[in-house]
Amino acid sequence: MVKTMKYITLFLVIFSLNAVGQTLPDFTVPASYKKVLETKGDLDKDGVEEVVIVYDDTKKPEDDGFKRHLYILKTINGKLKTWKTNSTILWDSKDCGFCADAGINLSVKIKNYTLITAQTFWHSTRHTSIFRNIFRYQHNDWYLIGSTYNDRYNCGYNHTYDINFSTNQVHITYADEDCDGNEQQSAIHKDFKYSFKSVPKMDGFSTGKGEIKIPGSDKYFYY
Repeated sequence: MVKTMKYITLFLVIFSLNAVGQTLPDFTVPASYKKVLETKGDLDKDGVEEVVIVYDDTKKPEDDGFKRHLYILKTINGKLKTWKTNSTILWDSKDCGFCADAGINLSVKIKNYTLITAQTFWHSTRHTSIFRNIFRYQHNDWYLIGSTYNDRYNCGYNHTYDINFSTNQVHITYADEDCDGNEQQSAIHKDFKYSFKSVPKMDGFSTGKGEIKIPGSDKYFYY
């Protein structure tokens, strides 16, 4: 009986992969695209690693550099298939302020079946804003489930704003830094619940454009 169930499970997996393979288009790289980075990992708990690639579209440069595109690819029957594309969550190649190298302001990782992006904006040589977003595939779509905004002025302050979209919880840490040892000297924590209308989807979400007013103050922060 156990052996029979294993065969049935294997058949269902193979059937599912074949069905998906027939609906997803083959992956091809547009001629004007230049690869920025690539990473691999399992994003849908099927035991097979997905491939995530970021490209710059070098055909039409804008004021902020090249438009960046995210590709999430599945490997089916030995072929790469385009599962998901997105052009809203990543900034353009030069949209990083006073960064010395536009390539270092972006990282993309896969951990715990989630896609994690981090982008850095340099206000000056000492002041940076880092936006870290966590996306998960659930309910047949891609959702933003977590976001962390770190606003740091070297030898001045280090503020962190963390959002859990699944629970609507927001955690803020205000910390000061010692200029000599560059160590955290004090920290103030603030927690509150924020009523989001819905969990943001990957499509249409623009990193750094979301705004939240902090209760009991006239201050805002971004995600």
